[in-house]
Amino acid sequence: MYRFRQLWKFSTLQFHKGVSEYQNVSENVVLRGVTIKGRYNDLPNLLFFTEACDPVENWIPFFSDPNNKILDYRNVHILSPRNFGTSDKHYSFDVQDLANDVIRYMYYNKITMATLSGHGFGAKVALAAGCYHPERTTGVFCIDYSPMDQRYHEAFTEFRGYIAKLSQINTKESTKSQIETYLKDNIDCPKWRSIFSDNLIKLPSGQWDWKFALKFLNDNVSFNKADSIAFWPVKAGLFTGRAHFAFPEFSRWVHLGTNTLPMLKVCPQVRGFGHDIHSVQGDNNTLNHWIYEFDSQSFVFASRFTKFLSMYDGVHLLLKDRTDVGKEFVPSIIYSKKDPNHIYSDYSPAHYYHNWRFNNVYKNLETPNK
Repeated sequence: MYRFRQLWKFSTLQFHKGVSEYQNVSENVVLRGVTIKGRYNDLPNLLFFTEACDPVENWIPFFSDPNNKILDYRNVHILSPRNFGTSDKHYSFDVQDLANDVIRYMYYNKITMATLSGHGFGAKVALAAGCYHPERTTGVFCIDYSPMDQRYHEAFTEFRGYIAKLSQINTKESTKSQIETYLKDNIDCPKWRSIFSDNLIKLPSGQWDWKFALKFLNDNVSFNKADSIAFWPVKAGLFTGRAHFAFPEFSRWVHLGTNTLPMLKVCPQVRGFGHDIHSVQGDNNTLNHWIYEFDSQSFVFASRFTKFLSMYDGVHLLLKDRTDVGKEFVPSIIYSKKDPNHIYSDYSPAHYYHNWRFNNVYKNLETPNK
């Protein structure tokens, strides 16, 4: 906790108001978390979605650390996906519903375009929003995730077993001490045990419950349905913008030899390993999925993140990186080879103000840009 306080003082944090509610209509789901204001005024926004069950508080030191410099480039919104944390709950885990949650959050918070990012299941949410709403997405950054079927991965089968174990205890008839003892006896992974413990909440009645929608989650992971949180459905389509994938060298979720191919399939602008796909060297530790737990690994991921934000995110796809903006010109699209009067030329790609929808920056501009 001391480390949290030391890092929080560098930034302005604001936890979102409201409490998690069960919604009957999917379109009423509201996402919540914490917003960390960047170090400069008028910065673009980064929306980051956490792994299933992982509290948003665990990521605050990563983004607030002044050595990581992420706040030099973005305001950061750390959000829990639906059915987790303080976000609202609804039975559906459909990928399009997950994507629409993101767009509603952007609209309610007056964000026109944003960088979307996430960790594990949160990365699935970010990529899905990019696929369904590319016009609202400047780029996608995924941490330890690949858009594929992970339902049979060892790491996911363990998680599924843990959720089944949680479903066997009646928290409302147990004391916190009894629940903690149950977790210690039944959840082998110390990290998952810690996360589940952090998700305990005391109700006004004095009873204990989970912050996440356990029944909905257990139903989702227990059956191999197309909307499983570990499955990437084909119907989500492609993300045609700039994307970046980073994962630990010995990841249990992204196997270096084969699991990088779906990244190229879903994100056709990804240039390949060493360019937009990176494995971060480290020990063969079963806990390496939780990158913020390891200082050296965390710093490397943050460096990759910062480079993506500063050099590639939001840059026209036909330019190499941000250094080409204003220098390199792009050939105009061929109108028709049969039109002898058409003049073929080069043009300088337009880069729009990040919040044009909720700002009068263009309306008040007397002389248009040439």
